[in-house]
Amino acid sequence: MSPRPCLLIAAIILLAPAGCGPAKLDETRNYDLEPGDVKSIILPAQPKPQRLTVSFDSNEPVDVAVYKSDDAAELFSLPTSKALAIERAKTSGTLTADLGPDVATTVTVSALSKKATVKVHVTNRK
Repeated sequence: MSPRPCLLIAAIILLAPAGCGPAKLDETRNYDLEPGDVKSIILPAQPKPQRLTVSFDSNEPVDVAVYKSDDAAELFSLPTSKALAIERAKTSGTLTADLGPDVATTVTVSALSKKATVKVHVTNRK
């Protein structure tokens, strides 16, 4: 057997388990926000359903929300009715959103009337 088929078979065996579920997500971001600022974390679509968990801590109240990326095209005029999960005017909290397959999402963090320092943690681990 020539080396090429052996390499192909080895690649298939090694990469096959990679398609067994959504990619593991474990991301932490820190933001210093001025009043009215909006920051976002754009998450790619996954081929399998997943549960997204977003936890946050802030020194001042902030709004944190999860949207389908298609609904979050304009960050400064997001309708809360389209949010998959939202916490408004909180200094800490946890959001969860159950996502279907192939749903790209955007997590938004919005400062309200005061400067805020925010830590956001996003994961899809159970």
